[in-house]
Amino acid sequence: MSHNSYIGACGAPNGIKLVPPSLKALPIVLLAAAGRGQTILPGSGPGGQAHLFNTDAAVLESQDPRKDLPCTATSVKPTLGFDLKFHSGYEVSVPLKELAGSQNLLTMIFRVTPQAHKDEPVYLSQRVNVPAIEEDAHGDAYLQGSFDVGEGKYHVDWLMRDRAERVCSSYWDIDASVPPKDKPVALDIPPNTVRSTDNEPFKDEPAVQRAGSGAPLNVKVIVNFAPQDSAAAALHPLDMNALISILRGIAREPRIGTFSIVAFNLQERRVLYRQED
Repeated sequence: MSHNSYIGACGAPNGIKLVPPSLKALPIVLLAAAGRGQTILPGSGPGGQAHLFNTDAAVLESQDPRKDLPCTATSVKPTLGFDLKFHSGYEVSVPLKELAGSQNLLTMIFRVTPQAHKDEPVYLSQRVNVPAIEEDAHGDAYLQGSFDVGEGKYHVDWLMRDRAERVCSSYWDIDASVPPKDKPVALDIPPNTVRSTDNEPFKDEPAVQRAGSGAPLNVKVIVNFAPQDSAAAALHPLDMNALISILRGIAREPRIGTFSIVAFNLQERRVLYRQED
């Protein structure tokens, strides 16, 4: 006879939240949210040499904050999510009048260096296409970026430039540490490691070799696909990624033989999806 287990999951409370903008800023927020993930530049890591424009490299090395392109960059403290990864990143606000025109492109380049391995920096980039903005536009555009780290201390050198080569830069330190009560938990990322945020939550994975001995587990998974903010219209992408990571972790457990799943929305008291065995 198989064993029965029940596992419940709720939307992850951690992650970067959108700052409510004015209506004129909304298109920028949506664009930035869609392109939130980072791309690791070739040459990052041990012994590598990322290929940067000389001007970008000089800004990162200077450690001198610049405001040629007026912006306010705020670091996001690393937070351990339900997917057993530390999520960090930044939030940026830019006055809409600074982006006025027919079209613009914002490029973020930043370097994350583990303090324990200063010779192994990781370079990441992000680009955001800016739609046409009226010259008399008011309010701010809000942009976000995220990356994942393992336990440890890190230094971040960050810059953003537009098509006119105006630069905004900022520098900060972050500390990803596990509370003593959670020390026995095995994290998904090794210490002093930097990774780009996974933007493909539904990607295919290799088949799992199920355990051949012992009674297999029969697991029923109950998942609440509801936004953490009751006023939100949809589940935040970071929360969605965390939920999918939890489900993937369960699916990779070789002792589990069969699964049943119920997805529901607690706020609406409605079952969204159900599948047995």
